Amino acid sequence: MKAKTIGYFKNVQNVGYCKAAVDLKVGMGVILDRAAKTANLPASADEAKACHRIVTNINDKPEMHNYSETVEVKEGEYVRADDLTSVANMEMEFADYEINGGVDSVDAGDTLVFGTDGLIVKGTSDGYKVYFEVIEKTAYMGKGILAVIRVQ
Repeated sequence: MKAKTIGYFKNVQNVGYCKAAVDLKVGMGVILDRAAKTANLPASADEAKACHRIVTNINDKPEMHNYSETVEVKEGEYVRADDLTSVANMEMEFADYEINGGVDSVDAGDTLVFGTDGLIVKGTSDGYKVYFEVIEKTAYMGKGILAVIRVQ
């Protein structure tokens, strides 16, 4: 997952003091418990519909020279959880492995939403606080999509 424009970084609001309750990856949707200071995957379809935060950690471990193509946030590590409602109508790219079902099942004009596994999945926007409108397929990370962040 990557933001397409510098405007995303100038406008996005995030919470950086919550720790991962489970292993997460960049691009996953998370639900924060700010009192307990934890970030977890949506536990139900209703939580997935309310999900509006996405994991956007960067590779901040300079001692790691060879790392996987996606940044993993291990249980107990701090999560940078961006609030997608603060960057409505901006563009974002997702890689094939960040989409449940992969890029091949997605076409321009499709709607993607957060699932209970944290990944985005093809669906309808009915009842979802945040969804993604696919603009086109791209070569991002080998195979990807470009989407607009929509907020209801």
